[in-house]
Amino acid sequence: MIQEPNSTATGGDRIPDSPMKSILYPTYAYHHPRRQAWRIQVQGNLHRSLPVSLAKRLMLNGLRRALKMPPETSDGRIFQSRVDGFLVTPESGTKVRVVADGFVYQIRARSKRSGLFQGRIDVPLSLLSLDETTANETEPQENPAFMGSQDGRSWQIPSRNGVFTLNTDSEFGSAVGKVYVADRTGLSVITDIDDTIKITDVTSRSRMLSRTFLEPFEPIEGMAALYQRLHQQGAMFHYVSSSPWQIYLPLQEFLDEHGFPGGSMHLKWFRLRDEFFKRWSIIRKKSKAGTIVTMIKRMPQRTFLLIGDSGERDPEIYAKIAKRFSRQVREVWIRDIAGNPMTDLRRERLASWMKGIPLRVFTEPTELVTNE
Repeated sequence: MIQEPNSTATGGDRIPDSPMKSILYPTYAYHHPRRQAWRIQVQGNLHRSLPVSLAKRLMLNGLRRALKMPPETSDGRIFQSRVDGFLVTPESGTKVRVVADGFVYQIRARSKRSGLFQGRIDVPLSLLSLDETTANETEPQENPAFMGSQDGRSWQIPSRNGVFTLNTDSEFGSAVGKVYVADRTGLSVITDIDDTIKITDVTSRSRMLSRTFLEPFEPIEGMAALYQRLHQQGAMFHYVSSSPWQIYLPLQEFLDEHGFPGGSMHLKWFRLRDEFFKRWSIIRKKSKAGTIVTMIKRMPQRTFLLIGDSGERDPEIYAKIAKRFSRQVREVWIRDIAGNPMTDLRRERLASWMKGIPLRVFTEPTELVTNE
């Protein structure tokens, strides 16, 4: 039986003592030249823990059928934690206030029907304690040999990246979120999650659903160490995935538990609808290119490393972005998976789009490391 947090009523009755709760998703701040400020892209969710509605019970029944779950499995801790985000009641039409170092900022847009809220705030450069003079005097570090690209170019990554804390106003549950501050120059790593750093089996609908809702998240061996090496040299991370925001908390726990560097998170909100889980694979394939393009445009002096896998459309999405932003995209790394491998024809097509920007295809992270 699915647990209903704080539920003391039946049916769809509102619980008087059910407080509004909020989540602040990890985000990033970038320098806004005209305003001479750090612009923070605030993103989060407002919700209440109310009894599960009939529509959501039907959704859960559909999920159980898709997973071919025996009845006793639905009481499992893993399944419960993965569906919790789908069961809360969103709080829509609400304006959120966030607090940065004692200053209160109003998010202009109201929360959506999903409970999601997004907006931007500008905070003074001094508020984030990143001294511009010091930044200009800081010598960038040269990367070790494994970071050298195939065409012989070397990269330099400034070693300063700040992390700033943001809070929601107490009215919204006092959530705490991290803001990763991007220097004007430096390296940003944009990485996929599923089958790039976490085994998901996206090419198999049944295995993907099982790994998403029933099984412990399993990291791809060696990827955390590779990312930590990049991070130690000053690289900033942005996790851009087709996974649902509703499983953000389990995903963040996975990243923390297995030692992946902190970074901004960019997922998708999945609406509950008829045939939802039968169409899961189709829904996942909606393009994430827009999120990446926006990020690159906002940070025009930074360089980008795009990391993904061959299972879905990462190679094609990344290649087109690399062609469009050839001055900023330094390399594309693709993990080759058996379900949809990088054939010679596919590689040739991508290379024709990328026009000299290195494409590195690997099956094991150690292939990206050379002897120093």
